Amino acid sequence: MNFVFISPNYPHNYRHFCKRLRENGVNVLGIGDASFVELDQDLQDSLTEYYKVSDLSDYDQVYRAVAFFTYKYGRIDYLESMNEYWLSQDASLRTDFNIKTGLKTEDLEGVKDSIRLLDRFRRTDIPVFTRDLDAFGATAAPVEAELCSYDAIADSHCNPLFESMTVWAPAKNPDVLIDTGEIYYTCPNMPAKLRLLGRRALKAIGTGSRFMRVEFLHLTKDHGQLGKAGDYVAVNASICPAGGDAPDMMNYAHSVDVYKIWADMITTDKRYLDGRLQTSSELGHHTSENDEDCFCVYASRKEGPSYVHPESRIADKFHDVLMIRRKETDEYGTGITRYVARLRTQHEVNTFIRYLHETTPQL
Repeated sequence: MNFVFISPNYPHNYRHFCKRLRENGVNVLGIGDASFVELDQDLQDSLTEYYKVSDLSDYDQVYRAVAFFTYKYGRIDYLESMNEYWLSQDASLRTDFNIKTGLKTEDLEGVKDSIRLLDRFRRTDIPVFTRDLDAFGATAAPVEAELCSYDAIADSHCNPLFESMTVWAPAKNPDVLIDTGEIYYTCPNMPAKLRLLGRRALKAIGTGSRFMRVEFLHLTKDHGQLGKAGDYVAVNASICPAGGDAPDMMNYAHSVDVYKIWADMITTDKRYLDGRLQTSSELGHHTSENDEDCFCVYASRKEGPSYVHPESRIADKFHDVLMIRRKETDEYGTGITRYVARLRTQHEVNTFIRYLHETTPQL
């Protein structure tokens, strides 16, 4: 099998997808704008060959790279970037090279156009919210809800081989209106109502063999037009996995390897457990809660606000549960410290977030 991976070095954790493909015997052919020596060693080892282009957005350059791989290795079986930014280019390349898997150009609008997609959801009895507040009238009540996502790896028939739930918390402290950083967390289990709607959404999207997510508003208060507290209302969907550390957080939360689950799906359309094919019974219960499942929280702290607790104290207090701690600079030059922690209860999640983002009162 020949798999062309566009930009395999970005995001940084996507190198794990390449590694798992290679372990499954796939020829992984990378195309990117970084030089080969800039790639991590494990990514270099995972690629059969790498073709550097000066600009990934230059279609002619990327086209020539795929043409070279086709000439050298034969028909391309898969071409993916798994990145929202490159979806249109991916589809054009599949169309031009007659790649049998994945979306072609004519298929893309149906999944990229959120209005069309939500209309498709509506026709399959999934409650939807178009973000068009005017549709409810000027006197409509505000929507009180938390944003969450149904994350899934689906087989070619749009059946889930893996499912998870992520809650995307507000980025700002509503009490002090200070932008302290980003917060989201993977949950140990998933309400049956969300699981049902998520699976229905996969079928409505109709694009299998992908790592996808569907975003929902989880109503925390009754809303006359949308539903009752506890209901889920679809707002968006993506045929790419959530970005950043989200895939790794799913691994930490559920003690799995989503990179391997995805690679097994690509090569066999199945999911394996401890080296063997899962039985129908096991697959039917593959998302059931167990003692190993936990919360996994991402929280970042921006430089600038006056925090109550210094970085050193955070590292000391939470050293047993911190999975990731790294300092970076964002596109505006602001320093950010990113934390990922594995926690057992919602109370621990709330305590961790509050401890990181607590600021001194402004006079």
